[in-house]
Formats: sequence, C-alpha cells, structure tokens
Amino acid sequence: MLHKIFSFGILALFGTFLSSVTAAAIANPVLAANGTTFLSDGQTSARLAAAGEIWLTPHDKYSSSIGVLGCKVDVKHVAYWPESIGCDDFCIEVSYGGRSVTLLRVDNSAAAHDISFENWNYLETGYPASEKNHIQPSAGFNAQYKTVNPNQCRGLIKTASGKLPFSAATSINYISNCVLNHPNHWVARNFELWNIYDSQCNLAHNEICETPDFKSGFNQAKCPHTLGSQDKLVGQDVWNIRYPSGDAEEAKGPGEP
Repeated sequence: MLHKIFSFGILALFGTFLSSVTAAAIANPVLAANGTTFLSDGQTSARLAAAGEIWLTPHDKYSSSIGVLGCKVDVKHVAYWPESIGCDDFCIEVSYGGRSVTLLRVDNSAAAHDISFENWNYLETGYPASEKNHIQPSAGFNAQYKTVNPNQCRGLIKTASGKLPFSAATSINYISNCVLNHPNHWVARNFELWNIYDSQCNLAHNEICETPDFKSGFNQAKCPHTLGSQDKLVGQDVWNIRYPSGDAEEAKGPGEP
C-alpha cells in the first residue's frame, strides 16, 4: 500500500476532478490476473497527449506499482498518480511558478496527484526539500502537467545501459504486456530485468537477468541466483526525503518496520 499524506485527502480528490486526462485514455482498460491495468494502443496514444491542471501534493516514500527499482532511478523525481501506466506515457513534466520538473510516473495512487517531496517543494519555493531552510508545508497547489517523450526521462535512469530497471520477480506481467502488445513502445525496447525483489532494493541480488521468450509462452526470467530470493541486499539503498522535515531516511523493504 502506498504511503499517503492523508491530511491532503479532500484537496487531492478535488485536484483529481480538475485533471483533464481524456475519457478515451482510461476507458475500458484490460485487467490482468494480478490486478495490473493495461491499455490498448489507442488508449495509450490518447494518454500521450494528456495535459492539463492538477492539484499537486507531496509524497515522501518511494514505491512503484510496476516494479521500477528505486536504487537505479532518481527517486526524487517520481510521480504517483491514479491513472494507469502505459508503455510509453510514464514521463511527465509538471510546471508551477515559472519552474518545471521532469518526473518518472511509475506508481499509482488511490486518488491524489503526488510527486516526490523534494521536487514538490522545489516547484512551490524554488528550493529542493533536502535544503530544509526553505520548506513551506501546505495543502498543495494547482500545477500544470503534460506527458512528454520518454527520452526526456533518460537522465533520471541510473543504469549503465540507460534502460529502465524492473524487478524480474514482480514486473513480469507489465513487461510482457509491453513486449507482446506494444512492441514499438518505449518500455518494450528499453527495459532491463534485475533479480531484485522489491522496489526499495532491500532483497535478493544486484544482477541482471535474462528476459524470457514471451512470444513462446515463457514468463520467468533466468537469473544467476534464485529468482525472487529473499536474501538481504546490501549497498543498493533508496533514500526518501521525508515530509515535512526534509530529512533523508533509508527506505524499508517488505516486512521491515
């Protein structure tokens, strides 16, 4: 479950109403067995054109519903939105007060349009939250957004290949959908599967896995160590910037207090 700043709930719901994402972009999605929602080509194309106004609130704990690994992307530039995530509409630009940030939209929220607290504070004040002296807590603000070319998010990806890193154990339905149903879309051509179990990078092994042959019906990656291992992973820490203090805190993995 996503961590939410619940005091913002009513205003966040109002912001969701203001969003101008077209009805065609979210109509009749395909629901996979694991509950992941997939979009058709036509729906994804409609979403690529999405732009408008949202009520923007801060988020201070990294997570990813599609299994993007926080230790291999810039978690200070992440969006947590209610809309389903397609295979080439995950890169967005949000603007406010003459400032803009580019964000990876790799997680779903229940209703709010959240972004990482670090850059939420930057948009509001001109200073990142980690600088602390310029934190300005508030209930949120109206901001402009637009979906941009995925290549504009390459600078937020920290893998040596520049490909978006996914958990081989938990992302396989999302990846197989992109590969089989949207082969020309960005994710289908620019992903890596890693043998890291959780998005906070606390379990398994820091190693790249071999992509299964989806077209032949296989759906399990081959890794040097056991896929989905619960071994403790060291040295791949994810650091959250907490609201409203601006303090850095190591992200916890499954089962950790």
